[in-house]
Amino acid sequence: MSVSESRQDDALDAARKKRANADRLSLAALRSQFTSSPAVSTDQALLTSARFREEERMRADIRRERRLRQQAISERVSAMQDAIANDLAVQHELTLDALEKEMRDEMEVELAEMERSSLASEETRMREQLDLRLSREISNLQNQLEHEHDRRLEEHKEGIKQSIEVQLQDEHRRRLALQKERLALEYNQRLQQKIRELEADIEQEMEARFVEMENKEIEILEEGHNARLAEREEQLRRGIRTRLEQQLRNRLQHREARLRAEYDRRSLRLEEDIAQQLQQELEAQLRQETDDLEERMREDVELAIARRRDELRVEIQKQIEASHYERLSERKGRLKEKYDITFSKAVDDISKVLKTELETELARRSDEEFTSYRSTREAEIQNRLARFRFERETELRGQLEEQYEAKRTDWAERLEIEFQSRETAARKAIMAELDAQLRNERLTFETDLDLLKEETALELEVDMEERLAAFRTRKQEEIAVQLERQLDKREEIMRNKALIDVRKREASIRAEIEAQLGLKRAEVRDRLNSLAEKMDSFREMAETKMRDAITSQIQGEIDSSEAELQSREQEFADLQQTDTRAEKRQKWMQSISGQAPASMPMGQDPATLGARAPAMSGMTRTLGTAESQGIGLGGMRAPMGGAKPLGQAPTLRPVKAPIGSAQPAAGLPKPIERQVRMPIQPQVAPPIVQPTQELPAEEIVVPVGAVEVSITPGDDGQFGTSDDEAIISKRDLTELEEVMEEVVEAETETTTLRPVQGTLTPLKVVVKEAVDTEEESTTAVLRPVQRLTPISTKKKEAKTASLTPVRPQMIEKKKRGPPPSSSKGEKPSSDES
Repeated sequence: MSVSESRQDDALDAARKKRANADRLSLAALRSQFTSSPAVSTDQALLTSARFREEERMRADIRRERRLRQQAISERVSAMQDAIANDLAVQHELTLDALEKEMRDEMEVELAEMERSSLASEETRMREQLDLRLSREISNLQNQLEHEHDRRLEEHKEGIKQSIEVQLQDEHRRRLALQKERLALEYNQRLQQKIRELEADIEQEMEARFVEMENKEIEILEEGHNARLAEREEQLRRGIRTRLEQQLRNRLQHREARLRAEYDRRSLRLEEDIAQQLQQELEAQLRQETDDLEERMREDVELAIARRRDELRVEIQKQIEASHYERLSERKGRLKEKYDITFSKAVDDISKVLKTELETELARRSDEEFTSYRSTREAEIQNRLARFRFERETELRGQLEEQYEAKRTDWAERLEIEFQSRETAARKAIMAELDAQLRNERLTFETDLDLLKEETALELEVDMEERLAAFRTRKQEEIAVQLERQLDKREEIMRNKALIDVRKREASIRAEIEAQLGLKRAEVRDRLNSLAEKMDSFREMAETKMRDAITSQIQGEIDSSEAELQSREQEFADLQQTDTRAEKRQKWMQSISGQAPASMPMGQDPATLGARAPAMSGMTRTLGTAESQGIGLGGMRAPMGGAKPLGQAPTLRPVKAPIGSAQPAAGLPKPIERQVRMPIQPQVAPPIVQPTQELPAEEIVVPVGAVEVSITPGDDGQFGTSDDEAIISKRDLTELEEVMEEVVEAETETTTLRPVQGTLTPLKVVVKEAVDTEEESTTAVLRPVQRLTPISTKKKEAKTASLTPVRPQMIEKKKRGPPPSSSKGEKPSSDES
C-alpha cells in the first residue's frame, strides 16, 4: 500500500467520524425532547416505540446506503489508485532505466580510463621489476662464475698439495728405511762383536779348564795306577766307558741347555736393543710428524674455514634464490588472480550489458503492450464513467490534485533517496576498487621492501660471518699460543719429575744389583766347591784308558760345538751386507795369518786382538811364552761376522788388578806333564799391549715416557762415578748376566719398550801383562759398565730391562784344534798339531 492511499483512507475515516457525531447529537436531542416529560402515556409510548422502530429502520437504511456508497467509492478510488500507481511505476521505471544507462555509460568510460592507466602503470612496474631481476641474475651469474673460478683454483691447489705431500711422504719413508737399515747393520755389527767376545772368553776358559783337567788326570793316572793298569784294563774299560759316556752325555745336555739359555738371552738382548733404537727413532719420527701434523692441521683449519665460507655463501645464495623464486611465484599468482578478477569483472559487465539490453527490450515491449492496453482500458473507462466523471469531476478534482501533488512529492523524494543511495553505492564500489588497486600496489611495494630488507639482512649476515670467522681465527691462534705455553710448562714439570723418578729408580736398582751380586758370588763359591769334590771323585775312579775315551769324547763335543757355532756364525753372517764381506774377510785373514794390515800398529800381535792362535798355543800364551804365532795354522777358521776390521777397532785397555788372589789348586795332585810338540815359529818381540782408546763421552738423551732426560758426562768424561767398580770373574759376569735376565724376565711379563735412564760408564778393559810363566790365572777384572739399581716393582705396570751398552772390542772366536794322537809317553808329532 502506497503513502497516497493511506492518506486518502485517513481522510475518509475522518469524514465518517464527523457525520456519525452529527447524527448522534441529533438523536440525543430528539430523545431528550420525548423522554424528558415525567408523565408518559401509552400512546406516547407506542408512538415512541414506533418512532424508535422507524428510526432504527432509517438508520439501517442509511447505514446500508452509506456502506454501498462507501463500497462503490472505494472501488472507484482503488481502481483509480491502481491506474495512477501503474502509470507512476511505469514512468519511474523508465526514469530509473534512463538514469542507470547514463550512469553505466559514465562508469564504463571511467573504468576503461582507469584500466588503461592501471595497465600502463602495471606494465611500467613489471618492466622495472624485470630489469631489476635481469640485473640481479647477471650479478648472480657473475658471482657464480667467480665462485666456480675460485673453487677450481682451490681444487687445483689441493691436488698439487696432495701430490707434494705424497712425494714428501714417500721420500720420508725411503729415508727412514735407509736409516733403519743402517742402524740395523750397525747394531748387528756391535752385537756380533759382543757375541764373539763372550764366546771367545767362554771358549778360552773351557779350554784352560779342559787342559788343566787333562794334565791332572794324566799325572794321577801315571803316578798312582801304573801297576794296576794291566790287571784291571779290561774290567774298567767297559765300566769307565759306560760311566764316561753317561757323564759326558749329561755334560752335553747341560751345555746344550746352557747354550740355549744363552742364545735366548742374547736374542732378548738383541730385541731390547732393537726396541730401544726403534723407540728413539719412533720418538724422533713422532716429533717430526707432530710438527708436520700441526702444520697440516693449521692448513686444514684455514682450508675448512674457506670451504665453510664458500658453503655458507652458496647456501645463502640458494636461500636467496629460493625466497626470490617463491616471491616471484606468489607475485605471479597474485597477478593471475588479479587478471582473473579483471576478466570476471569484464564478463560480469558484458553479462550486465546484455541483461540491461534484454530488460530494455522487454520493457519496451511491455510498454507498448501496456500502452495499447491502457488506451483500450481508458476508452472503456471513459465510456463507462462518462456520466460519473461529470458528477464527481468537480468533487474529486481537488482531492485528486492534492493526492497527485502528495504522490508527486513522495515519488520525487523516493527517487531522490534512491538515486542518492545508488550514487553512494557506486561511490563505495569505486572506492573499493581503488582500495583494492592501492592494496595491490601496497603489497607490491611491501614485497619489494621485504626483498630489499632480506637482501640487506643477508649482506649484513655475510659480513657478520666474515667478522666471526676472523674472530674465530684470531681466538684459535691465541688459544694455540696459550696451549703451547702450557705444554712447555708441563713438559718442564714432567722433565723434572722424570729426573727425580730416574734418580730414585737408579738408587733402587743399584741396591738390588749389589744384593744379587752377593748372592751370586756365594752360589759361585758353592759351585766351585761341588766341582772340586766331583773332580776328586772322578780322579779316584779314572783308569788307564781314560785318556783315549776323554779325548774322543772331548773331540765329539768340540765338533758339535764347532758345528753349532758355525751355524750361528752363518746366521749372523747372512744378516750383514754382501758388499763389505770380502774386504772384512781379507782383513781378518791378514790379521789371523800374522800379516798386519797397513792400519795395524807396529809390533802388535794379531792373536791379542782376537786372532786364532795355533793349536795348543792358548795354554802356552797364558803361561807367558814369548813365542809368536806363525803362518802355519792348523784347524783354523776365518770369522764370517760383520764386525769392524782390526785396524779400525780400538786397542784393549789394561784391566785393573783384582782384589784378592785367585784360588790356586794347591791341594790337588799335579798331573804328569805332557809334552806337546809345537811348530817352529819365528822369534818375535813380546806383544805390546796398548791402552784402549777411549771414545769421547757425549751427552746421552734417553726418552722416559713423554719427557726427554739428558744424561751429561762428568768432568772426567765418564757417565758413572768412580766408586762403581767391582771385581768379578768372567764366569761370575756370565752368571750375573743370566741371573739379571731371569730377574728381568720374571718382573717383565709383557715386553713394554720403555727406556729407563741409567748412568752409563765406558767399559775399561786392560789386558794384564803375562810375564810369569807359572801363573795360571783365568780371572778378569771388569769395571761395571753401568751402575745397576733395581727396577721399582709396581703392580700392574710393565717393566723394562735396562740395557748395558759396551764399547766395541774385536776379540776373535778361537777354534780349538784336535788333541794330540800320540801314545803314552811319546811326544806328539808336528804333523798332528
